[in-house]
Amino acid sequence: MSDRFLVSAVGAVIAVDTASRDGSFQRRARAAWSDALVDGEGVADATVVVRGTVSDEEALSLLSTDITLAALAHRQGDQLWMLHAAGLADQSGRVVVLSAASGTGKTTAARHLSRTYAYVSDETIAIDGSGVVLPYRKPLSIIEPDAVHKVQTALSSIDGGHPLAGDLRVAKIVVLDRSPDGPLEPELEDLDVATALALLAPQTSYLGHVPAPLQLIDAILAATGGAVRLRYREVTTLDAVIGALVATEPAAVSPIPTAAAVSTAPAIDARARAFARAEAVDALELGDGRLAVLQHARGGGRVSILDGIGPAIWAAANPSELDDIVRAVLDVHGAPDGIDATQAVASAAQQLVDDGLLERIQAQA
Repeated sequence: MSDRFLVSAVGAVIAVDTASRDGSFQRRARAAWSDALVDGEGVADATVVVRGTVSDEEALSLLSTDITLAALAHRQGDQLWMLHAAGLADQSGRVVVLSAASGTGKTTAARHLSRTYAYVSDETIAIDGSGVVLPYRKPLSIIEPDAVHKVQTALSSIDGGHPLAGDLRVAKIVVLDRSPDGPLEPELEDLDVATALALLAPQTSYLGHVPAPLQLIDAILAATGGAVRLRYREVTTLDAVIGALVATEPAAVSPIPTAAAVSTAPAIDARARAFARAEAVDALELGDGRLAVLQHARGGGRVSILDGIGPAIWAAANPSELDDIVRAVLDVHGAPDGIDATQAVASAAQQLVDDGLLERIQAQA
């Protein structure tokens, strides 16, 4: 038996090097990853070496993490929404995506729903700019009462599993909200784009590296009828509601526009009492007067939602003097009653500076 095997993860081919371990471990590793195996000995996009100085159980658990990180790193910069989520597909290839933070029910939901639907992932769902879903059929990471590390188990070894359709496409994005005192019957809540971004951006890998990321997410949400929050208590109550969500035929994803124009540095001839946009990755008008701005942040990206006169200030600060920004705000909102417009805009602009969205430009010496 070869000490190297290939697995498929969000469209990347990862080679797993097990040479540091004995034959028993190699057989266990292949069995755990049997649902994601790639036939043959082809060229890999990245290689992961199994840890050699830890127990078999810890090595298998760490291998799952290492393969995930290698695949995500390889795909960074591609036009993919890589969402920390579970995914289940029906026979036609429609995929319901269940996003949640680690340890809040994704694997449990995937394991239960896989009795009816094909397992796509319990870790990361990658969606491209046309709505196609790239599977990551990693082992389920199952918490066992007496186990120190999560047990890595191929889903097909539990109940046989269902085969994946050849063409997978996203049907619905769901934010899981499970709690012991949740409703006895599952409850769905439609999410506007701002709320969806606030909940889903922290669960997105390499968000700041994706071309026009906010435009991509917005287009996918529009094609699938918007994200929903699913509140529930027990996973056994989810079958009917998931069945209804996955049965909805998604629309075609609209072409992804380029990222909105953002400033990366102030102009050389900047003047006193002037403001410029801080460095940003993308911006998205939300259609209700609000503006979402994505900036680089540790771990991926930070989404800020601007409302009131904030969007007009941000749009005008390219860079501009305060007086020019005031005029731009008045053009959009009109003159305020009983309030000094310049003072109000200056105060709001300073708040955007404090929030890291604008920068003050000092006069040149």
